[in-house]
Amino acid sequence: MKHRIMYHLFISALYVAILAVLNTAAYAQFVYSPADIDDVISKMTSAETNEERGAAIRRELSKLNIRIATEGFSQKTRTGQTVAGTNIIAEVPSKDAKWTLLIGAHYDKVSQGEGAIDNASGSAAVIALLKAFRADPPKTFRFLAAFWDQEEVGLVGSRTYVQNRMEGGLPQIYINFDVFGHGDTIWLWAYNEDSEFARSFSANATRLERPFLISTIYPPSDHRSFMVPGVETFSFSLGPSGEAKNIIRVLQGQQVAQEDFPGVLRLIHTPEDKKDKVDAIAMAKALPAIEMAIRALDK
Repeated sequence: MKHRIMYHLFISALYVAILAVLNTAAYAQFVYSPADIDDVISKMTSAETNEERGAAIRRELSKLNIRIATEGFSQKTRTGQTVAGTNIIAEVPSKDAKWTLLIGAHYDKVSQGEGAIDNASGSAAVIALLKAFRADPPKTFRFLAAFWDQEEVGLVGSRTYVQNRMEGGLPQIYINFDVFGHGDTIWLWAYNEDSEFARSFSANATRLERPFLISTIYPPSDHRSFMVPGVETFSFSLGPSGEAKNIIRVLQGQQVAQEDFPGVLRLIHTPEDKKDKVDAIAMAKALPAIEMAIRALDK
């Protein structure tokens, strides 16, 4: 009798374990390595110029055996200053693609600090997602990843990219990453909070027990360049719990108590924006929910 009970307990435990594995397999995607993310950020923050940051990105992309293109530009900013730069575009092709999805992040930085949070973190997130979709390409959409130059002087790189493709060649969806370096809360900006992608992200973040916020108010970044007819646009950030709501209050002109003033706004564009402020483990935990939301569009 005892042996029969032990046998049934064993079978029950084995059944539960198999279900757990199958459930994990259904949802688990690429394994995001904090060490790999940290390595990309180290290479970018050790670069002294934006040109060197771009070169570091190209070296990372060359390891993936994918299509890489560079697009140089020289444009005037909104203040009349002429700036030159280089956008970097990578592609995971799909022979049966019916539409195009583009993710992107700016890689340039201001003169102060190492540009770790703003925005080596966003660039590293894009590279990590690119690796995931390179390992398991989508079937119905063409997957592109862009690294924008000269965002800090007026979104010039992304704006040039869009202007050059207004007659054709823009993606149907653009997803931006900016200031994605630490904290446990994923912040999604969506023009339409009830869009298919926003709902998919919400469901997957909930399933993975990742704290998140979806809002229609968000700081200026390269997503604004893609707010044109025919393109559905989103942007992600990562930060400490409650900080996004306080940033929204600042953007709305509301008074924020000194102790509640967003730490990231004290950090970026200062000498303190250094690599040690980035939490690669938090980034690795956040990315699966975003990947799963993107893959839900592959149908």
